[in-house]
Amino acid sequence: MPIYDGSAQTRLREKLDYELWLLEFVSQSQERLAGGSNLSTITLTNRQPGANEAITVTDFLGAGESMKIVDATTPLTFTASYKILDMIFEWILEENRNDGRIMQVPWRFYEKIETIRKGKTQLMLPPLFLSQRYVEKYLFALYANLLKFRNEIVHKHRFSVSGGKLRIDAFEDGQSHTVELDPEELGAFVRIVVASANILLGDLSLGLREDSLFKWNLDRIEKLHLLGRFGQRKPLLVDVVLKVNEQGGLFAADLKFVRETLSRIYPDSNVRFNLKIVGLVKDQPSIRWFFPVNFVPRDDVLELRPDAYEEHRTAV
Repeated sequence: MPIYDGSAQTRLREKLDYELWLLEFVSQSQERLAGGSNLSTITLTNRQPGANEAITVTDFLGAGESMKIVDATTPLTFTASYKILDMIFEWILEENRNDGRIMQVPWRFYEKIETIRKGKTQLMLPPLFLSQRYVEKYLFALYANLLKFRNEIVHKHRFSVSGGKLRIDAFEDGQSHTVELDPEELGAFVRIVVASANILLGDLSLGLREDSLFKWNLDRIEKLHLLGRFGQRKPLLVDVVLKVNEQGGLFAADLKFVRETLSRIYPDSNVRFNLKIVGLVKDQPSIRWFFPVNFVPRDDVLELRPDAYEEHRTAV
């Protein structure tokens, strides 16, 4: 029986349920208080210049009250994120103990870190860590590097928050260490931890977009993991509506045209898109397809017959 089967995922879910709920609640509250935005929608007519772009931005509470609440929840957000990292690695140790690869799981944080560091050759890692080695490398670096800062918040309260920026002063082995995290950097840390947990739980797939988001967020917190940057351009997800006229029973959707147009609109971003294709007959909508971002075909020109991609057909 595989070591990381459905039962193992259930055990991980039982460990993480409360912390994930708390972290998602706090981080979503902070995002709402800071303001949020929906996806941009780009409407194109096949192979014709000009694009109609609609961006919806929703503002919420005033900045003054928002920052008071953000300041109050920032230390909790940091420690809850670290707790999820701890539970992920503790779960890995527990599954290896259950499989007979190690004798026991240490209780103290630093002992768990040392057990993992010294036993990497004998430990069986989850499929995510085996298929995407960088994920394990960077998550473990965060787990090891941030323990001293977590301890300062929880035990010694040697931290301060002002304007949403968290400062933690730590002392270890006779040396002082200081880290400062602004809301963007803390948000990147939260997103990495939550995404990792959801992938390990089977609730999220690491597709192309998720991979680029993961690396972009890791680049934001280089000072935490102390490893190299990926040089990932900022990922951006947009909705594209492509209108395609019928010709000879076919709807030839020019996806190369779509990609080139998006590159002109967003020259500094790594743009991925959800795609809605509207097939026109005599300039009237007659058929529609919808391709979520990870299912958009890679063809330069996608020739669609009315019976093609039925699993992606939507109501007109």
